[in-house]
Amino acid sequence: MAIKVRKRSNLGIPTENYIILHHINKTFLIPVDPDAISDNMSVSFAENTPLSRSAPIYSYQNSGPRSVQVTFTLHRDLVRELNPELKTENGEDPVDALVTWLDAIVLPDYDSANKIVNPPLVSLKIRDEIYIKGVVTGSVGVTYNLPLINYGTAEKAVYKYAMVTISFGVNEITPYSASILPKVGGKYRQTSGISDSVGSSATGTSGNGLLGGTLV
Repeated sequence: MAIKVRKRSNLGIPTENYIILHHINKTFLIPVDPDAISDNMSVSFAENTPLSRSAPIYSYQNSGPRSVQVTFTLHRDLVRELNPELKTENGEDPVDALVTWLDAIVLPDYDSANKIVNPPLVSLKIRDEIYIKGVVTGSVGVTYNLPLINYGTAEKAVYKYAMVTISFGVNEITPYSASILPKVGGKYRQTSGISDSVGSSATGTSGNGLLGGTLV
């Protein structure tokens, strides 16, 4: 699936921030920058201290996964302006739709016709600074804040919280080595162009690092 990037934005309102929900084929443009970004990579060594030695011997075990934690504060009016076409089947507005789709990213999609399970997979891009493709880990947190605004009519009022804060984390599924990492762009890790392919594996471990499964 190719992502068509709009005209590059200014500092105020970004138009190149997006989330792709691969297993349900949805793309969501985010008209704000994150309040905070946490980008971490862990490493694990086994420690063994022989007798008569002042320092232990470390045996490398594994690295990663790289994890990115983000927090967005979304204003309904801004999101409506940039994503007017994004609605759920229940007719929710774009902010409510994003909450719904992000709740969906922690659940698999069942293809009954082919009797397979499509594991959840997400891509997240923040300007030209951060790119990660992986799985949402932990929880998707949503906080609603005042003011309340009527998004309905005078006859039928529909009051919604104008400010919605969403936080979630993504664990990367692509392995890297020390020599390859600088070639793929460090924290950005994106090849030329903005594109992503949608795919899944029916059984076993697929190339994207996810495990597919057959329906019972």
